[in-house]
Amino acid sequence: MTHRKRKQFTKRSLHTHKQPHPAMQYLSQRVTFWIAVLSVMAFVTGNMMGQHGWRVFWMSVLGEQNDSLIVYSGTVPPVASVPDYRNWHAAAGISSLQFSDIPASALVPLLQYNSNRQKSGEDQYVYSIGYMGAYDTGAEGEGSHPGTDIRMPVGTPVQSVMNGIVTRVGEDRGGFGKFIVIRHPNVPDPDQPAKITVLHSVYAHLNEMSVVEGEIVGKGQQIGKSGQTGLASGPHLHFQIDRDTFRDGTKVPYHPYWPFTSAEARAANYSFSQAIDNGLFQDRGYSATVNPMLYVQAQYAPVLVAQSKASDPQLTPEERREQRIAGRLARRQTEEKEVAVKASLVATAGTEERAASSSSAQASSVTSVAPQAAASSSAAPSVLSAPYSAEVAGVDIQHPRTFTGRKWETITVILRDAQGDVAASGRLDHDLYLRTAFGRAEFRPPILTPLDFRNGKATVQVLPLGHQTLVIEIKPEGVLGGPMRYVGE
Repeated sequence: MTHRKRKQFTKRSLHTHKQPHPAMQYLSQRVTFWIAVLSVMAFVTGNMMGQHGWRVFWMSVLGEQNDSLIVYSGTVPPVASVPDYRNWHAAAGISSLQFSDIPASALVPLLQYNSNRQKSGEDQYVYSIGYMGAYDTGAEGEGSHPGTDIRMPVGTPVQSVMNGIVTRVGEDRGGFGKFIVIRHPNVPDPDQPAKITVLHSVYAHLNEMSVVEGEIVGKGQQIGKSGQTGLASGPHLHFQIDRDTFRDGTKVPYHPYWPFTSAEARAANYSFSQAIDNGLFQDRGYSATVNPMLYVQAQYAPVLVAQSKASDPQLTPEERREQRIAGRLARRQTEEKEVAVKASLVATAGTEERAASSSSAQASSVTSVAPQAAASSSAAPSVLSAPYSAEVAGVDIQHPRTFTGRKWETITVILRDAQGDVAASGRLDHDLYLRTAFGRAEFRPPILTPLDFRNGKATVQVLPLGHQTLVIEIKPEGVLGGPMRYVGE
């Protein structure tokens, strides 16, 4: 029997091509979708590559900037140069000119701020209103204006006075106008320059602002241009420095800080200007702010701050290098000051030994410098500083010549008139900061305001730290007291 071979059947798919995923097929057919995606990517990349984009983006993702990354490296004035108002005149007048209209030959560095010259009116052609000044006189200490107003044409470049972080970029049409606030961590405390604190610098009435909130700025970096925005009768820069806390330790609630509210001015039956001219809540202003130009001009040395091991990995090599440079600078300045003070102490000791051989000569010498000190042989008067006003010609320090152990010593800061007598009716027009030029000590209080003086005198408690000879210094005058030597119990 013959068997037929069965025919084999081949399986073939009805779909000869592999079908793409439905979603991809849909997208591939939508060219406009891909164009939109590429456009968004190009926009984001371009924005992030700009001046502020990446920084602001990561700040929004990571949160606030680590304060340890901000290194104090000294200060600069809020503006580098202004017109030479006294020697250059224009037919149109300074107030109507832009900064760009003024030739470079007519520009000079910003004048050093001097409390006495500003108060007397000599320097008001630059500093129209002094620290805690009044609108009617412009004089420092006669009102409750918490900053310093500096005359300058519209468009003058404004720069950050220290390294810091921009915390506010805003506009107050009825007051500060366009303003910038910069937070400065890890800076010397004006009350105790050997310790660090946080300060906030304010730049108001601006015409242009070139920084954004969250941006880290360097000392001397341009942040905007001056103007006449807000409540301003003429082009100028309002410059102030706020403390982070009041002197009692409570937090300053906002920045820029102002000593009184509109409601408080109305309750006192004052207009805004009258409240300033009458010094409404001036004590608040002194507690919450510092004299901005005097702080900038003090050029405090950097404070060495020990960094924890946990924070070290957060620092870049460049930031560590800046910290090392700042540390070396601080040590060098300290060494130079110690050498100068030691030389002064040697000269003073020699003078005291020669004077001791003649008690009459000693009494005459003491009386010629500070007549009131002659009654106490333990008092060591200092040299008078430059004149302050008609009533106050200088500052004097009286203190014991020796100290024993860790106990508080009492010193007296005295205002002197031109004849060397106590200026009982005199009044300071600025704060005095107590620090040590040699040795270490704590002060209570570390800063004296005009309100601390009674009949020309103010009492301060001093706690010497260690057995090293102590020399007390009054800033910003630079007045040095005589040496206080450790003699044991």
